[in-house]
Amino acid sequence: MVTGAAGHLGRLVAEQLLERLAPEQVVLVTRRPEALRELRARGAEVRYGDFDDPASLRDAFAGGRRMLLISTDALGRRAGQHRAAIDAAATAGVRHVVFTSIVKPVASNPTGALAAEPGVTEAMLHRSGLAWTVLRFGSFAELVLPPAATAVQNRRLVTNNGGGRIVFVSRRDCAEAAAITLTTDGHAGKTYEITGTEALSVQDLAELYGDLSGQPVKVLQLSDAMLTNVLVGIGTPMPSAWRIAAFGRAVRRGYFDVVDPAFERLTGRPPVALRDVLVAQRADLLAVG
Repeated sequence: MVTGAAGHLGRLVAEQLLERLAPEQVVLVTRRPEALRELRARGAEVRYGDFDDPASLRDAFAGGRRMLLISTDALGRRAGQHRAAIDAAATAGVRHVVFTSIVKPVASNPTGALAAEPGVTEAMLHRSGLAWTVLRFGSFAELVLPPAATAVQNRRLVTNNGGGRIVFVSRRDCAEAAAITLTTDGHAGKTYEITGTEALSVQDLAELYGDLSGQPVKVLQLSDAMLTNVLVGIGTPMPSAWRIAAFGRAVRRGYFDVVDPAFERLTGRPPVALRDVLVAQRADLLAVG
């Protein structure tokens, strides 16, 4: 069973499961069942379920044995949503919950709710009485594309990362790790750090963008306040500007500098590098607009 199955990660996990299991063994839960018509046509069962409507989860989770709880994107409300899902899973008889968390999900992380809420959810699972597995993902490589394209267009990477390093991992690799923990035994009570193998500085990123684009990209380091002002000046809403600056502050302080071999141990292969993710989307990286 996969929650949030119509999202980017959920859809990838669903496709992985359909390669590993008979279609009738796969249940996909989403607020938007119409978005999964093609997966329903392949034999998966698609059910409506909304974490903001706990009553809907009773039927959505009925009969499930193992469930992937994908962290929602409702910052500030996720802990309550996740609690509703965990409670409903226990009531429905789900035996094992796999949760998608984040590296270093602690209250001191400057990203605030982005990291703190997954940490709270991990603690809920530990107390739930259910078997659990936590997948702590590094930063999604695909999210680099918009700022990378902007850097290439402007030939300048504007950042407040300082000397910090960040480790990226592709969504497809995260989906494969999730599918393996759902369909194989021996993962109960374990926390896996699912990351790439490279801890990249902002200078490393600028050199990568320059190499792929064929033009130099320089680094412009700003303070948190200056970056926030620049973002607001180009039309970024203030809450989003704060979050971007907070993310850079977290990188600067080492909260995203986590390299772990868990992915290769689970899958038997190394994770895909950021370079390869960007090469696959090179047309978008070089698009001007």
